[in-house]
Amino acid sequence: MLSVSSEVVIALDAMGGDFAPVSVIQGADFFLNNLLFDSNIKVFFRIYGDQQKLLPLITQYKKVNDNAELTHCSDDVLANDKPSFALRYRKDSSMRIAIEAVKHGKAAGIVSSGNTGALMAISRFILGTLPNIYRPAIVSTCPTQSKSFTLLDLGANVDCNADSLFQFALMGSIFAKVALKIDDPAVALLNIGTEEVKGTDSVRGAFELLKNASGINFNGYIEASEFLDGKIDVIVADGFVGNVMLKTAEATANTFINIIKQELYNSLMAKIFLKSKFSKALTRFNPRVRSGAMFLGLNGIIVKSHGNSDAIAFAHAIKFALDVISANLNQKIINGVGVSSIE
Repeated sequence: MLSVSSEVVIALDAMGGDFAPVSVIQGADFFLNNLLFDSNIKVFFRIYGDQQKLLPLITQYKKVNDNAELTHCSDDVLANDKPSFALRYRKDSSMRIAIEAVKHGKAAGIVSSGNTGALMAISRFILGTLPNIYRPAIVSTCPTQSKSFTLLDLGANVDCNADSLFQFALMGSIFAKVALKIDDPAVALLNIGTEEVKGTDSVRGAFELLKNASGINFNGYIEASEFLDGKIDVIVADGFVGNVMLKTAEATANTFINIIKQELYNSLMAKIFLKSKFSKALTRFNPRVRSGAMFLGLNGIIVKSHGNSDAIAFAHAIKFALDVISANLNQKIINGVGVSSIE
């Protein structure tokens, strides 16, 4: 944990995302004014991007202007850039220079709404992985009707072997302790059934490794129809399955939310008596307050905000980055992966 009166420096890729740089600077301002709850922690931003576009914008927001340093970058990573192209040719991009700030200790972490593939490729090339970690994974928290759970991998690794899934489970468990504040999170592998004989070779192999591992609360398999039950705190899958599951769940939730909103709009009585109750419930499913996903297992804190993040969504991604930095998450992963063993 951070000590009293600590300063946390966070790098911002100001040019990444559909609404950058406005969403980034306004998001930083919203964070400083509304989401920085601990008066003992000071957050300072190192902002990377086009100086000509950013200077007039930053000066409009006093708190950002007083708590930030701008570094000019001559290039941007574009949304349609292939990761290999961005890695090879975007060497003075705001994304890359911000990641290098983490590498050189100028920032404790980075928040970006930019190209996900490029962000992962550049981050892995510059930062590398934590000791003994084979592959990084994309992790985030997802809501259920009663609480939240952790889901990984969300797309970093389309195909995984058993050892990688095993490590994802270990890292996901440690992440859940920090992000969800659960002492002993229940972990399960996503599969097409709960019987031990079902699933791919990788999933069955990971099951055997986790079944015999210490230091993790392994609960076997979980089916996709059960993930919203709230019984499991960490769900592990390869990046292809995890990404499809997440996007299907998001699309389904958005459909039902829109149906409910339309019914409320059409019914005056429902609007009067139910709007406040539904508003509170729907806030939990609002993607703007769940904007941050983390590249877990890298030797640095990399938080990815949605590409279409507005200022409020980006502000919550900054808050997410601050939380995992303050909790010293990466050191806990190093310690936890080293302690967990196969009996």
